[in-house]
Amino acid sequence: MNRTILLLLATAAVSACANDGMAIKKPIASMDTDCKVNVRGRTDTRLKYGKDDIDIKWKSHVGRNTEFRILLKPKPGYDDKKVKIVGKWGKLPPPPAGSGLPTSPDWLNIEKSAKELEKEGKKAILVLCVPSDVPVGTEYKFDVVIESIGTLDPRADVTW
Repeated sequence: MNRTILLLLATAAVSACANDGMAIKKPIASMDTDCKVNVRGRTDTRLKYGKDDIDIKWKSHVGRNTEFRILLKPKPGYDDKKVKIVGKWGKLPPPPAGSGLPTSPDWLNIEKSAKELEKEGKKAILVLCVPSDVPVGTEYKFDVVIESIGTLDPRADVTW
């Protein structure tokens, strides 16, 4: 009996975070996205934070011309804290012949709180639009700075 209950709890826990940081390769209609038309899919990840605690998947796999969505999950009383994402250069693949400069990490830059997003009538999700000209193999690092709590530095790898 105890083994069955433990198995059910473990299954529920694993399935609850199965999509965290993994790609969902399904086109998104232009009316359902803040990004440009013909969005090829999205990558979802969760950002949980509270007093002296920040948790986000350290590496997410994103695709070109997709949404990178960061779901804000503040602990009670922390929904008014500003979340600032600051893009940084990571590892770049060798540029293809005749290509221009690599795409800047500025597409990662955003600053909002969960409360601000909800006041705008949106869910507490930061939607970042991955440019279509980013070469597969590009790694972007970014800082997640949460007002009066701290900073983490995960990364986003363009893998599709």
